[in-house]
Amino acid sequence: MRARSLALAGVLLLALGWSVPAWAQGRISGTVTSADGSPIQGAVVRVVNASGQQAGAATTGADGSFAVVNVAAGTYSVAVSAIGYRPGRTAGVVVGAGATVAVNLVLTAAAIELDPVVVSATRRQERAINTPAAVAVVPTAQITERPALTVTDHLKSIPGVDISTGGLVQSNVVGRGFNNIFSGALLTLTDYRYASVPSLRVNVPAFFSINNEDIERIEMVGGPGAALYGPNSANGVLSIITKSPITSPGTSVWLDAGFRSGSRTADGTSLDDAEGLAQISLRHAAAVSPRFGYKISGSYLRGTEWRGIDTAEPQTLPGRSCTAETKCRDFTLEKYSFDLRADYRPSPDAEIVAAYGRTTSPHLIEYTGVGAAQAEGWTYDFMQLRGRSGKLFAQAFMNRSDAGTDDATVRQGSFLLRSGDPVFDKSRVIGLQAQHGFEVGRWQDVIYGVDYTYTDARTGRTINGRNEDDDSIKEIGGYVNSTTRLTDQVDFIGALRVDKHSRLEKAVFSPRAALVLMPSETQSVRLTYNRAFSTPSNNNLFLDLVVQPLPGTPYKVRALGVPQAGFTFRGHCGSGGVDNLCMWPGQWGAGVPNQALPANAATLWSVAMNIVSANPALAALRPVLLGIPAPTTNVTQLARLVGTRFLPIAPTDVRDIATLEPSITNAFEVGYKGIFQNKFRMAVDVYYQKKENFVGPLIVESPNVFISGPAAAAYLTAALTPVLGPAAGPTAAQVAAGLAQIPLATIIPGDPLTQSSDLFVTYRNFGSVDLWGADLAMDYFIDSHWSVAGHYSLTSDDFFPRSEVGGPVDIALNGSKSKGGGAVRYRDDDSGVSTELRGRFVKGFPIISGVYVSKARADGSLEPINSYGLLDAQVSWKVPGAANFRATLSVDNVFNKNYQTFVGLPQLGRLVMTKLQVGF
Repeated sequence: MRARSLALAGVLLLALGWSVPAWAQGRISGTVTSADGSPIQGAVVRVVNASGQQAGAATTGADGSFAVVNVAAGTYSVAVSAIGYRPGRTAGVVVGAGATVAVNLVLTAAAIELDPVVVSATRRQERAINTPAAVAVVPTAQITERPALTVTDHLKSIPGVDISTGGLVQSNVVGRGFNNIFSGALLTLTDYRYASVPSLRVNVPAFFSINNEDIERIEMVGGPGAALYGPNSANGVLSIITKSPITSPGTSVWLDAGFRSGSRTADGTSLDDAEGLAQISLRHAAAVSPRFGYKISGSYLRGTEWRGIDTAEPQTLPGRSCTAETKCRDFTLEKYSFDLRADYRPSPDAEIVAAYGRTTSPHLIEYTGVGAAQAEGWTYDFMQLRGRSGKLFAQAFMNRSDAGTDDATVRQGSFLLRSGDPVFDKSRVIGLQAQHGFEVGRWQDVIYGVDYTYTDARTGRTINGRNEDDDSIKEIGGYVNSTTRLTDQVDFIGALRVDKHSRLEKAVFSPRAALVLMPSETQSVRLTYNRAFSTPSNNNLFLDLVVQPLPGTPYKVRALGVPQAGFTFRGHCGSGGVDNLCMWPGQWGAGVPNQALPANAATLWSVAMNIVSANPALAALRPVLLGIPAPTTNVTQLARLVGTRFLPIAPTDVRDIATLEPSITNAFEVGYKGIFQNKFRMAVDVYYQKKENFVGPLIVESPNVFISGPAAAAYLTAALTPVLGPAAGPTAAQVAAGLAQIPLATIIPGDPLTQSSDLFVTYRNFGSVDLWGADLAMDYFIDSHWSVAGHYSLTSDDFFPRSEVGGPVDIALNGSKSKGGGAVRYRDDDSGVSTELRGRFVKGFPIISGVYVSKARADGSLEPINSYGLLDAQVSWKVPGAANFRATLSVDNVFNKNYQTFVGLPQLGRLVMTKLQVGF
């Protein structure tokens, strides 16, 4: 019996990787500090033998200490890497049997790290080169030196990223996927907390309360991340991580000031002169003890936005302040924010962090799928409590939005610029998350967790209108991720997540599998499969607001979410309509029924003839025209509003809209990362994505009923010939042309939300889209001062015809097929001077996003926005002998090129910024 027990114990020891007897094992311990003696927490320490195999690893605690145990007797190298520092290594460390060896390492700060430590790819610390995903890092030094009005200013050099910029602080960012004018497609986290605006689920960088000096680093994970992060991460994860007051104490004040060039139209016509802007910021952080610290930061920004012209916006709006020059827009940009944080570390391996932040914007223009919105007094705030102990992590947070409109019936506060309707939003989102993990010997690392999100929409019957009483969403999900070291050179990563959305019938599963091959410490190849998903947002399901009146008609355009039963267009108003469709007439005149009728233009013949015959040129024929009876043949023509034009469609193009389902992305990726001679870094990623049931942007789904011009001309010619003789043909053509321009009625489904003549825009699931692409990034250090960098991204398609996507309309990527850039950098730490010259280019692309649609060419194709290339320059000086003073000059778009990043957004030009920073 005892022999069996010993045998079983031996098997268990082997399974856990303990192949060396305990008496023959040693230990390596020590500390990792910075050049000034400060401890470095979170540094990754690896013990490597002569053949390059890893014999053990550890992570430093708050005091910089580490211990690697169970190290077999022998000679090793100890390598350490940490965020914001150059890697360190000590060779020739001899470990004796049962002995403890002390190794202390000192790291120096680095502006650019060839192999940084990251956490976002697998939600645990690891070297970037070993991650099973494409990860780009913006380090502390670059963030500190660069003047920035929002976080977006730091993302322009990351491969695979599309950025649409609408002004000084307005932007939408997405990675490897579909962008939109009002986008939340990129999962954005600030200190592991969702950063999007509640209910709207849109990323508004201007609302982030952190200032530039708060940011420790930015990590961008390309490709789907649903297996770990859950819904709405199909287009990547942007993680913004801020500094701890314990490890980054001090006080600093800085002033960002500059000017933007004058606003111009696309043809170069001047709209205004250059305008100045300024931002003043403060950060004070104090480490009261090694265990407790607090931080207070804040900023105030004021400037004037680039002017843009939206012809769909009216000259005046009831109860609003408008001028002939600017219509109802206020181009003043103003916002102020503050952020509070307290850290407590009861032990080297545990911490508790409490944080609160708030941003208020008295004046801000934000572009949405239903046109621009004027934010007046909009406030966004959050509160967060998170804790960590060993491998246990947990947090609770709440984000809140307040559009500054106290009463939705009073025209004060934020409003839509096309309709003038108020925007009332006091929504909130509550999140609860917990994660834990464990290791099995050296070969297995497992993490698992659970997330809960509650979205409580409160829109005062403005954004969600008639859905206001039933528009909350609950989401819960759980995941497990396992990293198995098959050999010292091969890791297998497997993950599985399941999520349940309260408004969806079925749960969604998100598997992930990756094989990472590491032939050496500086080379890796990975093969990855991810299945990610995006759930319908609150807007997708519950939106109900008037977008704008339709000029020259009695109609309005209304935006609607898709109800639980979807929208069914046919058979709800009796028989006799074209293709069994139903229409709701516009109120063009007395006697028009205000109800759903079978879709037949002949029913409204007299209405149309009364409108056309009112033309003074036809005054003499008005009695004759009004006396012509309605035709008995089919004269119905359907046309859908696309942009500003009605385009003819067939009745079969009117398709029912089913209940929204999650959008699924299946992604396959091959990636390579390599570092050569500690001077050259290269990353290549090739990916293929198949998107299924993806939810498209807002599109007009309700066509209008017109009288067919050719059919009417033939009928009128026959009716007028007895009266006009040879002149009947030309007169009939003139009258028929007028009839064909009148949208007599709107095709509507049977849902009560659509029982009016309003044209409605809504969402729908499309079929499938195949998309492939490639990203390339390189960095080369010429010597200790000079370096160059470059990146390029290629995507297979930027436009998808309706025949391919299985929908009633075409779809656009709203991003570029070809984009890239490069940089030349110089840094001299002794003199404190650093410079950078950056170039970037973007190939033009067509756009279909809500009310913003590219101009149609004569052949029906869409005209892309113009391609553009820009040159940026920056120089920074950290004064020698005054280490706490820095001055920076930055010029975006040096040559003042007039360019536009998205249809409907202003033309942009040069932006000059200076930054003066003083530390105490």
